[in-house]
Amino acid sequence: MTGQNPASRNSGSKRATRRGVLAGLGALTISGLGTTASSAATSTASKDDTASNQEHQFPAASHLEAFVDKVLARRIGDATPGATVAIVRSDGPVLIKGYGDANVDSGTPVQALETAFRVGSVGKLVTWTAVMQSVEQGVLNLDEDVNHYLDGSAVSVPETYEDPVTLRQLGTHTAGFESAIDPEVVTDPDAITPLETVLVEQMPPRVRPPGEVVGYSNYGAALAGHIVAEVHDTTFEKYVQTEIFEPLGMTHATFTQPVSDDYPGSLAAGHSQDGEEFRTADEVYINMRPAGSMTATARDIAWFMRAHLRNGAVGNTQILQAGTARRMRERHHVRHPAVTNWRYGFHEYGNPGSGVIGHSGATVHFSSHLVLLPASDVGIFVNYNSNNNDYPPPATVIDDILTEYGLQSPPTEPTPITEPESHERATEVAGEYSLTSLPRSGPLQVVDLLEHVSVEPAADSRLRTTTLDGHTRYWVETEPYVYQAVNGHDVLAFEVTDGAIEGMYLASEPTGVYQPVPSHERQLVTGSVLGGTLTGFGLSLAGWGGQAAWRQWTQYRTDEDSDTEMGSTE
Repeated sequence: MTGQNPASRNSGSKRATRRGVLAGLGALTISGLGTTASSAATSTASKDDTASNQEHQFPAASHLEAFVDKVLARRIGDATPGATVAIVRSDGPVLIKGYGDANVDSGTPVQALETAFRVGSVGKLVTWTAVMQSVEQGVLNLDEDVNHYLDGSAVSVPETYEDPVTLRQLGTHTAGFESAIDPEVVTDPDAITPLETVLVEQMPPRVRPPGEVVGYSNYGAALAGHIVAEVHDTTFEKYVQTEIFEPLGMTHATFTQPVSDDYPGSLAAGHSQDGEEFRTADEVYINMRPAGSMTATARDIAWFMRAHLRNGAVGNTQILQAGTARRMRERHHVRHPAVTNWRYGFHEYGNPGSGVIGHSGATVHFSSHLVLLPASDVGIFVNYNSNNNDYPPPATVIDDILTEYGLQSPPTEPTPITEPESHERATEVAGEYSLTSLPRSGPLQVVDLLEHVSVEPAADSRLRTTTLDGHTRYWVETEPYVYQAVNGHDVLAFEVTDGAIEGMYLASEPTGVYQPVPSHERQLVTGSVLGGTLTGFGLSLAGWGGQAAWRQWTQYRTDEDSDTEMGSTE
């Protein structure tokens, strides 16, 4: 069934677009079968003799579709002009549907099978899948020095520390590179540079010993993709095309930029917002391709999610052996046992210990989120053709679905421990903290300053956290040095060794670790010079790279848990 373009659509007005969308709600298409969601899911399951017999928590697909329609109706025209959604079980799709405008200038509706969006860092999951394929084949080892695989390359990781950087550390963002938000975004396709050149010219310094601390790294993901290409004597784009996309039938997925002229589908335009209106935006390109240049339809991502839910297989196609797929979903780095941690490429999502894993994504004008619930046999993906920080991000759509169908338990009121030492511990951890996933040098270091978090004791042995923009949250200690958010399920935990604070960990912020800020770098000091720093930052935003970096960061900050996240402005 294909939705029609709503009549008399005013493509520029948010209000008019929303009315049009409510009349038509885009395109419902499932796996090219020309059927409704419910019949398509049944048909797929009957043809797949290896389909899971697991009990699923979703009701009839028609009920799910009606619920998602209602949720998206609140977003289309306000948060984004268009969206695409995929919800799957291992035995087939449950819902693949497009909503709203692919392009507000033309009024073209999103067609879920044909309209491709930029998926941003969700594409990193493809990169890490490619790494695991190579591990399975014996050509890569997760714990080998990456320089071992770079003998024939101009790229070489300096021996800053005694221990080398490994692929396991790249896949858990613990390699110790200084974080750089910008994955080398350019506006001119002629400025797209060979990946090897980018990795040589833009290598960040090693600022921490490897394997110890999470610090999200676009560079690390790009380096991993380059290593895959090196050991297979090809380009990264060609490798994933032949070894992942084609075997899975992901016919519209590509990392190539610009997308080739013979592309089989259509491309959604990215959009910016000017007051009440969405405007189509110029295309931008990502030089660190394995970190975020992927373009795909919701159907493509649906088949990718199914492969991971089915332990590496869709039908008779196996892109990973079952043991390798399970190994990828195991924990590879523990930040703190009370918070969300890292699988290989995936991070844990939502309630710590819930078993939900996923990844968010953002480019300058697109945003996305993907989660898998292996125990419930469910995968959910939502993609917007905008990156609008004034409205709830794609993750909130996923949260609504998880809550509606009991896939994520609702927040409970925290039960405080009754120990006289609680107030002492609250006083002990008081101070100012900075996140390791933010740059500490260059013009974008102001993002780090803006994201400093102040921690101080509050009444009843509670903690209060405050950000520079005045966002305040309260926390109740539920076990020594572990705190649960009041009115939320977020968790804050401290690592304390011999009275010294080693780190502060936030469940809704898996991208890094908050570390104590030396007194001379605290906001009381930096606030007096913040104006000058912001001026430099504003100049850096004149380039697309700075703007992309800032939008990616602010979008990610709201993606993890927009209602409870520390520092969120939602």
